[in-house]
Amino acid sequence: MSTIPVLLVTNFSDLTINDFIVKTRFIADKMEVHPAFLEDNLPEYLAKAPRLREIAEALGQARDAAAGGDHGKIAEKKALRELGQQALTMIAQHITMLSLHRKDPSLLNNCGFELKQQKSSAKATVSLLDLAPGLDAKHGPFSGYIALLLKRFKQSLVVEVQSTDQDPANEASWGNSGMHNRSRIEMKGLTPASRIHFRARYHDDGRTGPWSSIVSIIVL
Repeated sequence: MSTIPVLLVTNFSDLTINDFIVKTRFIADKMEVHPAFLEDNLPEYLAKAPRLREIAEALGQARDAAAGGDHGKIAEKKALRELGQQALTMIAQHITMLSLHRKDPSLLNNCGFELKQQKSSAKATVSLLDLAPGLDAKHGPFSGYIALLLKRFKQSLVVEVQSTDQDPANEASWGNSGMHNRSRIEMKGLTPASRIHFRARYHDDGRTGPWSSIVSIIVL
């Protein structure tokens, strides 16, 4: 009996935890537009894009909590990474099997994974302009205050932030909230009870990456 060839790279052990988190989010973004995952009745063993983002977020929190050397937190971080690696491996195998079954090698492209024969170094690399920064919004210590938290692939990266208090589906409603190279952006004097939507993207040498997922918050 012939075995299924390994066509996509699923060995992530050479990635740092930060790079693995970025890779997981990157693949989640690709899943939302890849034809292999736009069909109904996907196998129940597949982690969907929202689940991958949950794992990435939990892993980031466990990484920070384990920084103090707590053995329990270190074990939690290890378990979450193993969970994430298992989820990504199953996704890669699903894409491979579907590609072989349909005799459609194009399914192996733009899926977030590297082709096996194209891996030229031990360390997997991700193009900056294929990524979106992590974005979150938190309430502050007083009314009208919001803190935007940016998770960047590299600390030196510049991030463009836009916001709107209207329908975020209306592109014309988005306004510029500045270019930032900090991880925390404080916004004060906002109108209480208003709902504000935020999004962010990388800028690099005159080029821009994709927008992040939209984050919404009601000002207190």
